[in-house]
Amino acid sequence: MFNFIKEAMSPTTRSKAIKSDIAETMEMSKEAGESVKESSCSIVVQSPPAVNPIKGYKITDNERSRKFGVGANSLEMLKTKAKLKFPIKDLHIYLASDGYEVTDEDYFSTLESQTLFIVAGPDAIITTDSDFEFEQLRQRSPLLKVADIIYDFMEQQPEKFSKLIAEYERKKLPHKYDQNKTTLSIKSEHPEWFLGQEEKCYTKEEALQRKAQDRVRCYYYKTKDELTRNRLYQQNQKARQIIDSVLEKFRYLLIGCDYFSMIFNRKCEHKHDIIKNKLEEDKDDETDARAVVPNKRLKQVIREYTARHEILDQWSVSLCTDLGDFYCQGSYSDSANNCALQHTINPYASRENLILFQVWNLDHQIELSRTILPALIENVRELISTPKRMCSLHKAPVVDVSVLEYFLEIFSLKNLKLVHIVCHEKSQRQNKSNGRLLCKQCHEYKIVEELMQVEYNYNPDDW
Repeated sequence: MFNFIKEAMSPTTRSKAIKSDIAETMEMSKEAGESVKESSCSIVVQSPPAVNPIKGYKITDNERSRKFGVGANSLEMLKTKAKLKFPIKDLHIYLASDGYEVTDEDYFSTLESQTLFIVAGPDAIITTDSDFEFEQLRQRSPLLKVADIIYDFMEQQPEKFSKLIAEYERKKLPHKYDQNKTTLSIKSEHPEWFLGQEEKCYTKEEALQRKAQDRVRCYYYKTKDELTRNRLYQQNQKARQIIDSVLEKFRYLLIGCDYFSMIFNRKCEHKHDIIKNKLEEDKDDETDARAVVPNKRLKQVIREYTARHEILDQWSVSLCTDLGDFYCQGSYSDSANNCALQHTINPYASRENLILFQVWNLDHQIELSRTILPALIENVRELISTPKRMCSLHKAPVVDVSVLEYFLEIFSLKNLKLVHIVCHEKSQRQNKSNGRLLCKQCHEYKIVEELMQVEYNYNPDDW
């Protein structure tokens, strides 16, 4: 192609072509009886096609084992150079930010320089940047590694595992905690409790908040993974746009509630009903709430908006007492939130308890993979296949899925119960998701859309 352009731009070739065109035009004019002067001929010479400038990009493999900088002015050139670095037989190009495969030259030309691409085969499961960072965090955390080992054993031998845990708690764990150490909070006061924790955590409350956030983030990544792997998402552009929008709204709502960090924080003043009832029974002493260190300004703006409209207040509560006691809410089949075995644990008391707390589950009453996500996908399918569908409440055209309802079912205590591993029933459940299709008149739609406008209305200079 470059040789063709070079030849097309050659002075000799170009002058010959011009003279030939002039001669041919004059000859045709004479035959028609016209008087034509060579100087009056207006000849338009087409320029060769423009070549896009070369821009710098970054490429890596799915494992992030190596990273290279390459220059390219087209998707085809990028693939050619990528094959030299990563000899993959059927090489495809994906965006590292979200895992999308890039197949269109026009779309490629819109991407910024220094964009990071992942090169992999056509059937590869792409690890996005956010997924990779979370996996790195999980690998660096000794407690999460221990949790992985426990979970593997739990999945392979569930009955034996349940018996071992029950026997251990019966024989080894004291019924009364060391009040002196349990009430301690700062790292310097109880250093052994913080072994294996992130260095940024200076209090027990901060450490437990991060653990709550990690669990909720896992639900987000699982949701994102299952939605983006679905055939509807991969084959239908409109469905992809809707699901991407849903995931983005989930992210904003999670920022608004700080990824429900308060559910494990004993100094959160807002308690779950199960704790309020327990406090009334046991007459426990109360302590003052601890102020949360503010995060980045934009996140703070989102949280303030969420709090102002009381979107998530009902579910932004703590699951433990002011001392740090957690109570099992009982198995799925027990709708009264009571544990017949009276399981309880205080991860604030000792590092041993903190490790054991990893196997206490947040159990989805409406199941995530079997019920919620299939229902969400089916509603997306209905939205794109039946554009004239009317809202069941306002008889107006539907425009979106009920993002807030799905959010509460996936991430919040509206659908999550904290249960001891022995009380976590694995059997399939019959309850269904409450998610539906919304029109622009639905209150839930208006609230979420206003939340998404926070970023556009946010002005850093105002702070």
